[in-house]
Amino acid sequence: MLEDNCRTPSGFCYAAATRRAVRASLALDGAGPRELCDPLRELVAGALRDAAPAGIDDPFAVVLSDGPGTASLWEHEQVARLAGAQLVTLDDLRLRDGRLFARSPEGGRQRGARRVDVVYRRADGDRLRDAAGAPTAIARLLLEPWLAGRLGLVNAFGTGIADDKLAHAHVDAMVRFYLGEESLLASVPTLDLGRPELLREVLDDLRAYVIKPRSGTGGRGVVVCAHADEDTLAGVRDELRRAPQRHVAQRTVALSLHPTVTAEGRLEPRHIDLRPFIFSGTGWTRALPGGLTRVALEPGTLVVNSSQHGGGKDTWVLRKS
Repeated sequence: MLEDNCRTPSGFCYAAATRRAVRASLALDGAGPRELCDPLRELVAGALRDAAPAGIDDPFAVVLSDGPGTASLWEHEQVARLAGAQLVTLDDLRLRDGRLFARSPEGGRQRGARRVDVVYRRADGDRLRDAAGAPTAIARLLLEPWLAGRLGLVNAFGTGIADDKLAHAHVDAMVRFYLGEESLLASVPTLDLGRPELLREVLDDLRAYVIKPRSGTGGRGVVVCAHADEDTLAGVRDELRRAPQRHVAQRTVALSLHPTVTAEGRLEPRHIDLRPFIFSGTGWTRALPGGLTRVALEPGTLVVNSSQHGGGKDTWVLRKS
């Protein structure tokens, strides 16, 4: 395990799309791998339903997006379709009498708007206060009804605390403390560079480490020092000396290699990792029977994020008959 992502990480709709592409392209004996849309529909709809305020059996849910221009718009549309929810932006929402309302997709006036019971929050802006300390637009709309128990949030405020990459350094200890068990999957040791002795250890052998910003996403700011040029390495040293507490370090892991069709049509090895997806509701936690195997399309590259020119592969989960 390299890290955890708790703010409804992207990718599960891409896993379903990759499955459809594979089923359509390969000559498979028998039924082949199952479609992912049906289990996804059940899991997403179940999580939204269970997030609704008490006493609401048939909640009206919306998927909050940044709208056209965002890289995640396609998946926002797919999530809304799977969950039977309405896709909205902040401009589509209004707060009235302490409750949240969404105008109709046809652009109806606010007097015809519908009360929102659950928000699936995937907008890029998730801060409650801006740099000046004033409430942000998303806070002004969602915070009051959420705190009053009139609105459910999937990806609630505060979830991002768990996405601080330093939290991963303590996952094994948390499993041990809360469950009295050992983790079934080992975690890559994550070093807190705010501790002077660990910072010295990393700076003395920088080429052996991957440096990650604690708040980074999408592979941005990650430096695989073994592959970095001297200028980049010098910049990393300067940044770590200036603000070590903003970063973590992990020893470079040899990610698995997998045969991959290149743009030229050749079959060559490329590094991969696996992003599984876990959904939770009231009294249940389930894994999607599949996942997104992310692949670094450039030879030798270890950064597999799609925003860093990575791709995806279908992932089959075998089950005993």
